[in-house]
Amino acid sequence: MTVYLIGDSIRMNAESCVRAQLEGIALVSPRENCESSHQVRANIEAWAPATVGDIVHLNCGLHDIRYNPGLTFPVSSLAQYRANLVGIFEMLARTQCQVIWATSTPLDEARHNASKPSRRYLADLLRYNEASVELAHAFGFAVNDLYQVANAAGLSELLLHDGIHFNPQGNRVVGQAIAEAIGAYL
Repeated sequence: MTVYLIGDSIRMNAESCVRAQLEGIALVSPRENCESSHQVRANIEAWAPATVGDIVHLNCGLHDIRYNPGLTFPVSSLAQYRANLVGIFEMLARTQCQVIWATSTPLDEARHNASKPSRRYLADLLRYNEASVELAHAFGFAVNDLYQVANAAGLSELLLHDGIHFNPQGNRVVGQAIAEAIGAYL
């Protein structure tokens, strides 16, 4: 059995904690930031060549809701995001592996938008998370609600100055939640 970790920089930053918690488990992840649902959909078969008995823990969404400098629309519309997730989920469902969908983690909109040239909005994050959970449930996938985990642990104490990435304590909180979600299927 192999466990595949697919996701953005939140996954990358929490991964060392996940690996420490799941020592001895074959854990595979891309070296690169998987970024948006566009990249995940284009690369999911290469990043997670899963089969029956494997586990895929997956997140994407924070790059989808990003408004690049000067633009009035996000990287992915909600319709595009949903369509990409359907494509990703259909491919994973065919493998008959165990899929754990992770919601996008919360952000401090004011801090983030004051520190970055791009913009992200909490209202978008909530809508995209809601749509992703609805789709994950429709496919019969487990949901790891990292949004709720980070909020419950005291978000303001866990975030870096950019309002989106986590400090070491936040990475441990997220990593522990990922490891526990995966551990439930080991």
